[in-house]
Amino acid sequence: MKFELTESINPELVSLLEETTLGTNGAMYRHLDVRERISQTDNPLCFSLRRNDHLLANITFCKRDFGLYLRYFAFDKRFQSKGKARQTMQKSALKQEIEQVFQRVEKEHAGKLHMCYAYIDARNARSKWMSEQFGFQTKAKLATQTFSRRFPKKSSRLSRETPTQEHLTLIKSTYAHYTGYFEHYMMQGEMHCLRSADGNLLALAKFTGVSWEISRLPGKWGGILVKALPYLPILRKMIQVKKHQFLVPELVCIVDQDAALLTELFSGVLSMEQRHTMLWWMDERDELYAKVKQKVRWGLLHQILGVSTVDVVVRGDYEPKEPMFIAAFDLI
Repeated sequence: MKFELTESINPELVSLLEETTLGTNGAMYRHLDVRERISQTDNPLCFSLRRNDHLLANITFCKRDFGLYLRYFAFDKRFQSKGKARQTMQKSALKQEIEQVFQRVEKEHAGKLHMCYAYIDARNARSKWMSEQFGFQTKAKLATQTFSRRFPKKSSRLSRETPTQEHLTLIKSTYAHYTGYFEHYMMQGEMHCLRSADGNLLALAKFTGVSWEISRLPGKWGGILVKALPYLPILRKMIQVKKHQFLVPELVCIVDQDAALLTELFSGVLSMEQRHTMLWWMDERDELYAKVKQKVRWGLLHQILGVSTVDVVVRGDYEPKEPMFIAAFDLI
């Protein structure tokens, strides 16, 4: 068996991912918008392993000018149990085939930083074990921060705007020095912006709507809480486990890193988009997050779930000295 390379997404991968429940020891969920999201993959390098015309495994990278992002590392469900994965990886033929994929793609598409990286839930023992088999090490950590409001407050200063050079200038001044900064997605769609009475840009962010089916929430009581949600009026308004719709922010730029402005922006966007929750990923060293995390009232979900961690794993010796630039697309 050999991995076959294409520079477009294999349609069979959509079916494989739609059947996959992600997570092990923390949250467990299934993406409901795979078909839409996968079509947006930037510069894919898609390696597929088949047996009798059936897709058994897929490794998909996003080729970026600074390096490679490992977007998908997916196996047929028969290999997804922890024990099965370990037994399969320990068979040298398959492990060698996967290692050859990494070596090939790194040789041909290393990028200027020679970095190959991925994101893994810190509590997902199976994924951590798999990544370690192929030389990935944790080099940074992302905070998974919820922001929720049962009755989000409108803002009269909030508007949707088509991205312009004005927005890009503020984004670059905030993020251009971050590791892995790139602009592929940021000028697509709209920005949500706060402006002063005289028209000055006070804050902006780009938001993506996401739908998950949730089978477990993080935390000790996560499994019980999911079952109890239909009977808890306040929480069931914020989390609908069969189809939980929420927003993911990125490119969050706040003048003077003002916590009140961030709260106004996030709450105003929830009101405008008729949502109740956000899930914000950022490097724990992110300058804005470090300044505001103790000053923002994050909401009820934060009180229940707290902040969970995602590991940034990098193959090889590269050390990201600056915070990682996070494209929300990479985590949804």
